[in-house]
Amino acid sequence: MSDQKGDLKPGSFPDDLKWTENGATASLEMLYQFVNDECDRATKWYFDKKKTMKFLGYVFRVGSILALSIAGVIPILGEIYEKGDVPGLSPAWATFALAVAGVLIFLDRFGGYTSGWIRYIRTAQTLSRLQSDFRIEWESKKLTLQSSQTDSATVDLAIQQIRYFLAQVNSIVGAETDEWAKDFQKVLAELEKKTKQNEDNSI
Repeated sequence: MSDQKGDLKPGSFPDDLKWTENGATASLEMLYQFVNDECDRATKWYFDKKKTMKFLGYVFRVGSILALSIAGVIPILGEIYEKGDVPGLSPAWATFALAVAGVLIFLDRFGGYTSGWIRYIRTAQTLSRLQSDFRIEWESKKLTLQSSQTDSATVDLAIQQIRYFLAQVNSIVGAETDEWAKDFQKVLAELEKKTKQNEDNSI
């Protein structure tokens, strides 16, 4: 389901499934392995990508905190090193530092680094829990398959269980993507609004 260096992509569906009486069990195992691999790749993708999101979010947030701190210290230093009635440091530098802090915060929001880091952790943990439950349930299903000699009804129930698990994996990934899209569109709307306000003020 994923390309570790790019976006999430679906894996290759097994094309040699055989649903004869002798081949049904092996085909179910192939389907089971396929959906497990899909979940594995998605989980690994989120755990790997969260490292980058965490680092960039940390850089932007710490940078903004430092810029805000500098903005607060500049007026004090200006008074300490005041020469006559002229501040030792121009108040304009405080304004500049505040602007830098605002830019860093906006870049973090625009890239979705801090929020993405949190989303990625939650998504990866949810996928891990889902997969653990599915694996345990499948072991129980294998007992049923062995005892029923893989009759068509039992095989169909097993396929439905596999299908449901894969649907849950796709739903979790889709929900995370939708959340990212909403955040991104919100930031774009705010940027467009501020740009329009600046244009109106310049007229």
